[in-house]
Amino acid sequence: MNENVGKFEKKKLGKIFLTAPGPTTKQMFSQLLRARKDPAGFLVDMRKKYGNVVQFPLPILPVYLVTHPDDVDRVMRVNAKNYGKRTIQYENLALVTGDGLLAADTDTWKRQRKLIQPAFHHEAIMRVGPDTVLVTDRMLNKWEKLTNNTIIDVDDDMMHSALEIVGRSLFGTDLAGDVEKTAQATLDALDIIVARARTPITFPKWIPTPNNRKLAKALKQLDGAVQRILDERKKMTGVAGVDRDVDMLDLLLAAHDEEGGLNSKELRDQIVTFIVAGHETVASSLTWTWWLIGSHPEVQLKLQKEVDEVLNGRAPNVKDLENLPYSKAIVDEALRVFPPGWVVSRRSLDKDELGGYEIPDKAVVIISPWATHRHPDAWNSAESFDPTRFLPDAPTPQKGTYLPFGIGPRMCIGKDFAILESVLMISRIAQKWQLSPAGGEPVPRALVMVRPEGGLPMYINRRS
Repeated sequence: MNENVGKFEKKKLGKIFLTAPGPTTKQMFSQLLRARKDPAGFLVDMRKKYGNVVQFPLPILPVYLVTHPDDVDRVMRVNAKNYGKRTIQYENLALVTGDGLLAADTDTWKRQRKLIQPAFHHEAIMRVGPDTVLVTDRMLNKWEKLTNNTIIDVDDDMMHSALEIVGRSLFGTDLAGDVEKTAQATLDALDIIVARARTPITFPKWIPTPNNRKLAKALKQLDGAVQRILDERKKMTGVAGVDRDVDMLDLLLAAHDEEGGLNSKELRDQIVTFIVAGHETVASSLTWTWWLIGSHPEVQLKLQKEVDEVLNGRAPNVKDLENLPYSKAIVDEALRVFPPGWVVSRRSLDKDELGGYEIPDKAVVIISPWATHRHPDAWNSAESFDPTRFLPDAPTPQKGTYLPFGIGPRMCIGKDFAILESVLMISRIAQKWQLSPAGGEPVPRALVMVRPEGGLPMYINRRS
């Protein structure tokens, strides 16, 4: 049951009507600093103060925050056809990813999804297994040169490793020599689009402001990475003696429908989309997973016990996933506590009703996995980290309560890829190393993804 269903007297504000509870204009202005500094926490506070449906007092555009699982499920799954992605959030994201799968709206997205879906079939996803172990071992070889009780930046290591895995598994390319520049370019580009989304006045890309110059530099690096991926594939095509598995890039290059194949721009947009979404999302998740493991010694001990018993010292592989239920439960629960994509937005195509309140057409509906995952109607003791919630014998989460990959027709196409990669990586690391916090509790920085402010320092120690 929604806690705030009830009558609300419509009020006129500028060109729009207020149809749901929320802060006044004065109250909103007084909260602007809080909203900019900690937007995820701000949305949680709005739900606690005003209820499950909150309308923000913007005089030009109706904007609603929706947090109750029932309403989230309606927007993202049950009535998904009524909600598109033509919002400021995705318009800014498209400055980086172009019209790729992540930012594309409605008809464009439907065509892309059909063309790209085969690249994520079961056999294609299985490629991530050996690539994850190879890249993780490459990282651990660097750790071996360090002494016990050394402090490392886990965020930095997870970011670089996740990008290498994406390059190898999806595009058959070793990005190791270029990983630092490409990872930084991704972060720079995403930082700029967040800044644009939070600024009431933005300049066209062609005006050489500091942010526009930074964005142009980042895009040049990303486009260069795409071109190197394509050039490397051209060199491999038709070369005698080259024996390799078909990867996502092969399938993208071969994809055709009645409109033909992907043109050069569409191909670029999809590759950049998967570089951005496929590595920063997973890296954010892995970073927070290690923080939670390291700050809960009893969880780390259970993880070590499981990997020791199941793997007996050998490297994990994709077939081990079903025998590592606690390792997977840790990943699932970390995604609940720290969902990388902390906010998504939709635009209503027609009027609707959510939580007992009228939602007009052309309204922006904000959904925050961060806020919904902390909703008392979604989870008991929602603030606590408890992997047992996701063990095989635990109840299946109700619709609308668990959103790290979205739900409904626009659920993340790379979900299985990300889960498999994460479980294999943490199990491989846990075989040999123990991590623990090296400082106070990290401050979540909610940008496009949620990442720790200033990185994540942790002690590493070899297991005795």
